[in-house]
Amino acid sequence: MKQQFQVINYDVWGNAKDGFEVNAAYFTGKTVSIDPESSDRAINRALNVRGIVWQGEPEFALYGELKRNGMPALELRPINQEG
Repeated sequence: MKQQFQVINYDVWGNAKDGFEVNAAYFTGKTVSIDPESSDRAINRALNVRGIVWQGEPEFALYGELKRNGMPALELRPINQEG
Protein backbone atom coordinates (compact mmCIF):
# COMPACT_ATOMS: atom_id res chain seq x y z
CA MET A 1 0.00 0.00 0.00
CA LYS A 2 1.43 3.35 -1.04
CA GLN A 3 2.04 6.07 1.52
CA GLN A 4 2.55 9.82 1.12
CA PHE A 5 5.86 11.35 2.19
CA GLN A 6 7.10 14.94 2.39
CA VAL A 7 10.43 15.48 0.64
CA ILE A 8 13.03 17.28 2.77
CA ASN A 9 16.30 18.62 1.37
CA TYR A 10 19.47 19.12 3.40
CA ASP A 11 22.11 21.84 3.61
CA VAL A 12 25.22 19.78 4.38
CA TRP A 13 28.65 20.82 5.64
CA GLY A 14 31.79 18.72 5.55
CA ASN A 15 33.36 16.14 3.31
CA ALA A 16 33.81 12.39 2.98
CA LYS A 17 37.20 12.40 4.73
CA ASP A 18 36.24 14.42 7.82
CA GLY A 19 32.56 13.52 7.89
CA PHE A 20 29.32 15.31 7.10
CA GLU A 21 26.99 17.38 9.23
CA VAL A 22 23.47 18.44 8.34
CA ASN A 23 23.40 22.20 8.90
CA ALA A 24 19.72 22.69 8.06
CA ALA A 25 16.74 20.78 6.69
CA TYR A 26 14.20 22.37 4.35
CA PHE A 27 10.72 21.24 3.36
CA THR A 28 10.66 21.31 -0.43
CA GLY A 29 6.88 21.53 -0.69
CA LYS A 30 6.93 18.30 -2.72
CA THR A 31 5.29 15.05 -1.78
CA VAL A 32 5.82 11.57 -3.16
CA SER A 33 3.65 8.48 -2.97
CA ILE A 34 5.65 5.27 -2.55
CA ASP A 35 5.30 1.81 -1.11
CA PRO A 36 7.37 1.86 2.11
CA GLU A 37 8.75 -1.57 1.19
CA SER A 38 10.09 -0.30 -2.16
CA SER A 39 13.67 -0.86 -3.22
CA ASP A 40 16.17 2.00 -3.28
CA ARG A 41 15.89 2.04 -7.05
CA ALA A 42 12.08 2.36 -6.97
CA ILE A 43 12.22 5.19 -4.42
CA ASN A 44 14.85 7.00 -6.48
CA ARG A 45 12.75 6.59 -9.61
CA ALA A 46 9.71 8.11 -7.85
CA LEU A 47 11.87 11.08 -6.78
CA ASN A 48 13.67 11.36 -10.14
CA VAL A 49 17.11 11.05 -8.47
CA ARG A 50 20.01 8.62 -8.79
CA GLY A 51 22.63 7.08 -6.54
CA ILE A 52 20.85 7.42 -3.21
CA VAL A 53 20.60 4.60 -0.67
CA TRP A 54 17.76 4.66 1.86
CA GLN A 55 17.59 3.71 5.53
CA GLY A 56 15.13 4.23 8.34
CA GLU A 57 11.66 3.22 9.41
CA PRO A 58 8.86 4.28 7.05
CA GLU A 59 6.49 5.07 9.93
CA PHE A 60 9.00 7.69 11.22
CA ALA A 61 11.29 8.76 8.36
CA LEU A 62 13.48 7.46 5.55
CA TYR A 63 16.96 8.95 5.21
CA GLY A 64 18.82 9.01 1.92
CA GLU A 65 22.54 9.39 1.46
CA LEU A 66 24.70 9.43 -1.63
CA LYS A 67 26.04 5.98 -2.36
CA ARG A 68 29.39 7.31 -3.65
CA ASN A 69 30.46 9.15 -0.48
CA GLY A 70 27.81 8.81 2.23
CA MET A 71 26.73 12.46 2.18
CA PRO A 72 23.21 12.99 3.58
CA ALA A 73 20.99 13.91 0.63
CA LEU A 74 17.26 13.74 1.33
CA GLU A 75 14.71 12.78 3.94
CA LEU A 76 11.25 11.40 3.40
CA ARG A 77 8.91 12.15 6.28
CA PRO A 78 5.54 10.36 6.32
CA ILE A 79 2.36 12.40 6.11
CA ASN A 80 -0.09 11.16 8.72
CA GLN A 81 -3.24 10.00 7.01
CA GLU A 82 -6.04 9.64 9.49
CA GLY A 83 -9.48 8.35 8.80
